[in-house]
Amino acid sequence: MPVTDPQSLDEHLDRLLALETAADHIHGWHPTLMPGMLQTADYARAAIRASAPALPPHDVEGIAAARLTRIDTLGQAAGRRARFVISEDVLTRAVGGPVVHAQQLGHLLTLVALRPSLEVRVLPASAAAHAGLAGEFTMYSAGGRRSVFIETLMGGTIIDRVERTLLYAHVWDDLQGRAASPAASLEMIEAARSALVQA
Repeated sequence: MPVTDPQSLDEHLDRLLALETAADHIHGWHPTLMPGMLQTADYARAAIRASAPALPPHDVEGIAAARLTRIDTLGQAAGRRARFVISEDVLTRAVGGPVVHAQQLGHLLTLVALRPSLEVRVLPASAAAHAGLAGEFTMYSAGGRRSVFIETLMGGTIIDRVERTLLYAHVWDDLQGRAASPAASLEMIEAARSALVQA
C-alpha cells in the first residue's frame, strides 16, 4: 500500500490511473488479494487496513474510493481488455470476513458477466512452482509499449525498460499457460462463494 503522506498517495493514484487510462491491454497477476480495480468498497477497506494498519482512516477511504472507479476505465476506449490471473488462495482468504468476502466473489462474477472486455482466471493451488512466485504485478500495454506496475508497502514502482518488461511478459505467458480456463475459473469462483454463503 502507499505511504501515509497525502501528496505521495495522490501521486501514486494519479500514476496508476494514468497507466490504466492509456492502456490498450491490462494483464495482472494477483497471488494474495483481488485485483484493486475489481474490489468492492468493503473488501478494499479490509484489505487496505490489513496490509497497511498504520494508514490513517481518511487515506484508507481515499484508496478504497479510487479503486471503485478504476473498473470504469475499461469502457473508455474501444478494444481495451483486462485479463487477470489470481491464485486460488485469493478465493478462500476471507478478507473482511465471510460476508464481505462472499459479496466480493459475487461482485467479481457480475463484473465478468457484464464486461466482455474482462477475463479472470484462477491458478489452482495444486500448481507446481511457477514464474509468478516472485510476486504480483500489473502489466500495461499501450501502442505496443509495455509498462509494469509493482505495488509495495511504501508505494509503487513503474518499470518501462524494454528488456525488463519482456521478463514480465514471459512470466505472464507462464501463468496463463498454468491457469484454469475462463469457464473453469468461474466455476471455482462460484464454488468458493457458495461455500461461504452456506457456511
